[in-house]
Amino acid sequence: MPKRTKDWDSVDREMAAKRDVNRDVLVDMSLLPLYNTNDDTWTYKKTIGDPPTPRAYHSAVLTQDGRIIVYGGIDKAATDDLVILDVSQADYTWSRANVSTKSPLSRSYHTATLVGHYMFVIFGKNNEFLLPTTPNEVFILDTSDKSNYKWVSEFDPNLILPTPPTAPTPPRTPTPPTTQDQNLSTQNRNLGIIILPIVLILIGASFLIYFYRKRRLSILDMFVHFPQIN
Repeated sequence: MPKRTKDWDSVDREMAAKRDVNRDVLVDMSLLPLYNTNDDTWTYKKTIGDPPTPRAYHSAVLTQDGRIIVYGGIDKAATDDLVILDVSQADYTWSRANVSTKSPLSRSYHTATLVGHYMFVIFGKNNEFLLPTTPNEVFILDTSDKSNYKWVSEFDPNLILPTPPTAPTPPRTPTPPTTQDQNLSTQNRNLGIIILPIVLILIGASFLIYFYRKRRLSILDMFVHFPQIN
C-alpha cells in the first residue's frame, strides 16, 4: 500500500494519488495507485498518453465531465505546467492542456478549487526558495472549453453555478364552499324538488284535456244532421 501520498481526487468510488514523496522519491505518473473507498482496497491503474514530469506540491481538481486538471508543482523548481488526466474512459489518458492565454508565474505549495467551470488558484510559492505569495494573488482558469483553456481576470457568474430548476406549479387547491353557498345550493335543490312534480302534473293534465276535447268533438260529429237536398 502506498505510504505518505498526497494530492488525491475522487473518481467514482476510487481515489487517485498524484504523487508519492516516500523517501523523497517522485514517482512516475504513468502508473497511478487507486484506493477503493467501498471495499478498502488498493489497485494500480496504468495510464496512456503523455504523462507529466514527476513533481510534488501541485494541485489537482476534478471536473464534472471526468477531467483531472493538474497544475503547477515542483521538482527542482516550480512549474507552470497544466496537464490533464481524462478518467471518463476505461483508459486513463494524460495530455497537455492547450492554453491560449499567458500563464501566471510558476506555482507550488498552492491550493486550487473548481467552482462551476472555473478553477481558482490561491496561495503557494513562485519558487521553492521564495516567500509565499500574498493572499490577493488569485488566478482563475476557464475550463469550459477542453480544447482551449484560458487564464482570465473576470468570470461569468452564470458559469459558476447551474441555473436552479424551476419548481413546478403546485395544483390549485379547490376553495371549500362557504356556508352561504351551501345554503343557496340547498335552497335551489329544494326548489327543484317542488317545481318538478308541478311541471309533470301540468304536462299530464294538458294531455288529458287534449284527448278529452278530441273525443268530445268526434262524438258531436256523429249527431250532426245535414239538410236533405230535393
